[in-house]
Amino acid sequence: MFRLVTPQTESQLARYYHFRWQMLRQPWQMPLGSERDAYDDVSAHRMLVDSHDNVVAIGRVYVTPDNEGQVRYMAVDAAVRHHGLGGMILMALESLARYDGAKRLVCNAREAAIPFYIKNGFESRGELSDAHGPMRHQQMVKLLPPLTDVARQPQWCQELQALWQSQIPISDKMGIKINQYTGYRFEVSALFNANLNPNEFMFAGSIFTMATLAGWGFIWLLLKERGLQGNIILVDSHIRYSAPVTERPIAVTTLEHLRGDFERIIQRRKGRITVDVNVQCGKAVSSTFTGTYLVLPVHDESTVALETP
Repeated sequence: MFRLVTPQTESQLARYYHFRWQMLRQPWQMPLGSERDAYDDVSAHRMLVDSHDNVVAIGRVYVTPDNEGQVRYMAVDAAVRHHGLGGMILMALESLARYDGAKRLVCNAREAAIPFYIKNGFESRGELSDAHGPMRHQQMVKLLPPLTDVARQPQWCQELQALWQSQIPISDKMGIKINQYTGYRFEVSALFNANLNPNEFMFAGSIFTMATLAGWGFIWLLLKERGLQGNIILVDSHIRYSAPVTERPIAVTTLEHLRGDFERIIQRRKGRITVDVNVQCGKAVSSTFTGTYLVLPVHDESTVALETP
């Protein structure tokens, strides 16, 4: 099980920087401390940890005054490489850079990492020398179009919306619509007046359905990102209602709200992913949903499965 974390506590930051040193500086006999630089305090950092809270992947992005997102210190533990974890870190950093107004991402990639960046939409802009070891690097650049309501893969969002409408008709009656997908964050909304109970609050069942679809849809989109197909089945869930919904609701989840058997799924084996979804009324969280979904590999992804087996 892996989950995305923003290192904030003293313990988290210590493990984050030590992993950076182990992966990127120790192989060149560079001392502790060489893994840090003056931009760390003004950068965004993300790391993936496993079920034992061990750091397995890291990355950092710094947005310059010229709106350039500089990606640095990307590293993945050799034991879990080629399982999509680096892509998850990079997707999170790209989303953070977009929100800070970055117009492009730039990184200096070692030769072995160049195919990874090309796969994630980067282009090579030439070879550079490197001050941190004998390896030469290539500058990789990815242009970032301006954010729209659906910033990433709008055609997939349209496909997902059509899938819901055709195979889960209640979603259309409830007015559930995709508001945004950035690769890092997924947001859906629902009509308020179509889901009212006699007290003029949103039905608890409607909140549950909306949150279930948000979690299911986010997993579906992330599978698409990795070229995977699968039946996604809700196998366990819990929801806590903390306040009534009295206006148009939105359901929000992010990569940091996921944890699961990503390695098994990448290997096209069945695996579980747990998703936390916050249902908001205005800016306040009114309900928190936690759903565990079983992903079953299939050759035809046209079947939607939401029922608990």
